[in-house]
Amino acid sequence: MRILKPNGRLSLCADMVRRGSRLADIGTDHGYLPIELCTRGTIPSALACDINPLPLRSAEENIERYGLSDRIKTRLSDGLQRVSADEADDIVIAGMGGELIRDILSAAAWVKDGEKRLVLQPMTHHDDLVRWLYENGFCISRQEAVFDDGKYYTVICAVFDGAVRSCDLYASIIGALDTDDELSRGFLRRSLNNLRNRSRGDESLLPVIKRLEESIHEDK
Repeated sequence: MRILKPNGRLSLCADMVRRGSRLADIGTDHGYLPIELCTRGTIPSALACDINPLPLRSAEENIERYGLSDRIKTRLSDGLQRVSADEADDIVIAGMGGELIRDILSAAAWVKDGEKRLVLQPMTHHDDLVRWLYENGFCISRQEAVFDDGKYYTVICAVFDGAVRSCDLYASIIGALDTDDELSRGFLRRSLNNLRNRSRGDESLLPVIKRLEESIHEDK
């Protein structure tokens, strides 16, 4: 049987999930990520969660097709509301806006546990998510960019260490990205273009734009 393959965004998420961890995949859609991780033997079990019944049913069908119903359980859940701390070690939240991911994490106090790992893939407003992580005691242990279907995205791996970090706009945009990496620079150019557009009505953004241009070696 042909193995379902996650797209580039989800493949990078999969690479950040720890071997042997119990996974909670929030917004699982078709269930591709937990199926891939269970199939390759990375994880022993997973919860595939979604707020909508229709994609959850699609996930159930895929899970059954690959004979993984004993290892991957589906659950109708608004974010992490129906997931408890003792059910998951690694939590993936992918394919949502950064503000929504932030709100989901804010509503689940149990994620503030150094034994948990968060793997987050914001579609928009990644800077809002990074700021929330820093200001709420999370360390970004790994962050990378990926080019998928004609667009750049970032995936963030975060762990709670209790240290509250100040975070200005520049720091929230850069996060833990390596500005010498071409994929990261491609992703940051998108943020730079957004800032340039916003600066037409807000000149206070100009110093941030200059710092970002210097960081990614782009003058204009």
